[in-house]
Amino acid sequence: MSDYLPAELIVEILIRVPAKIVPRCKCVCKRWNYLISNPHFATTYLAHSKQRPYHLFRRLDQETGEELFTLHPSDNPDNPFPRNYHLKNLNRSDPALHINLLRLAQEVKDKGGFFGCSSDYIKLHCPYKTRYRQYFHKIVGSVNGLICMVDSYSYLIDDNYYLWNPSINRSMRLPCPKCHDQSRSNSFFGFGYYAPTDDYKLVRLVYLKNCNSPVVDIYTLNTGGWCSAKAQPSAQYIIDSFGSVVVNGALHWLAHTPEDAHHNLIVSFDLGNEGNEVVFHEVPVPKILEGAPPLSMMNIAVLNGLLTLHGGQPEQSVDRGGHDDWLVKEHAVWVMKEYNVVKSWTKLYVIDVGENFVRVVGFKKNGELLITMDDDKDKGLLLYAPNSRRGRPYTDLYISGLSRSFYLDNYVESLVLLKKNIEK
Repeated sequence: MSDYLPAELIVEILIRVPAKIVPRCKCVCKRWNYLISNPHFATTYLAHSKQRPYHLFRRLDQETGEELFTLHPSDNPDNPFPRNYHLKNLNRSDPALHINLLRLAQEVKDKGGFFGCSSDYIKLHCPYKTRYRQYFHKIVGSVNGLICMVDSYSYLIDDNYYLWNPSINRSMRLPCPKCHDQSRSNSFFGFGYYAPTDDYKLVRLVYLKNCNSPVVDIYTLNTGGWCSAKAQPSAQYIIDSFGSVVVNGALHWLAHTPEDAHHNLIVSFDLGNEGNEVVFHEVPVPKILEGAPPLSMMNIAVLNGLLTLHGGQPEQSVDRGGHDDWLVKEHAVWVMKEYNVVKSWTKLYVIDVGENFVRVVGFKKNGELLITMDDDKDKGLLLYAPNSRRGRPYTDLYISGLSRSFYLDNYVESLVLLKKNIEK
């Protein structure tokens, strides 16, 4: 019957099919196979998929040691993990509402917390395991439905690199990059999509001992291989190995210069960089943070398409038995409203939850934050309202796990990797 339908109508039908079903549709007839195999179809499918996004969440179960990935569909895609979600089935007209609230809260915990009802989320099955129990993959980034992960340990040289598209159950282990002659002191990663060539790139910056600039290794999905380039000499040193974001077609890392001429900055790398020598650019941090101690307690992020810094602002060091610890002046969220304009940095708010604050996991459109805190009993994921007038500004979401394993990002279904002859 499809022979009587216009190709445009068939495409309009197929882009509404769940991504995991699309590969099977190629077997319906030669015409469908031809339409789905056309690169333009994957682009059209992705554009439609972006209208119905999910949220991707990763956590490590401390009891089982299992790394858990889940997708969270929502009628309101801007609101992952809504406040008091566990109360959704409560009869609010019940006169014993207060007693029921306490009973329900305990019942939610006993049944697995937020994840107690399997119909509220989609459990993903990661095809790869880390080499050691109680460890989890370092997620370099997620873009257009494709997740880039590294199984990396500071004391091992042979890192494993993976690309995974859970929506079509396709994944691939990347070939190992070139082993450089000199021993490395550290490696830093970034992952992004370069639209002009419709390509996905994994960037690894390798700092070799006694060298003042990194070697840049770039894997491109289109070629299926790595290439290496040298960076121009610089005195910049990146802080967080996996703390990169993509803004304006470039990767960004938080960095600082050596102690004798110290200042904090953001380093950017254009994903279109090609050739034997690549160039890094500098993006300023807020003036008040420029001369502060290294921002190792801050993280870089993207909020509404804008560069964002969040975390603890170090103030001064304190000698604690032979080593220095930095005192934190405050925990804050900064946004650069005009790219590369230092005066446009704006402090959105201060995160006032005391010394136990650890980090921001994610942002919500309504201004609330998803955060983790460190205390005697790991509270898991908490919802924080910066402008709340309540006695306690945060709410327990009943999401347990190793707090430093929490990862949250937007996710859309796509057909990336569908045409690759790789693992399923």
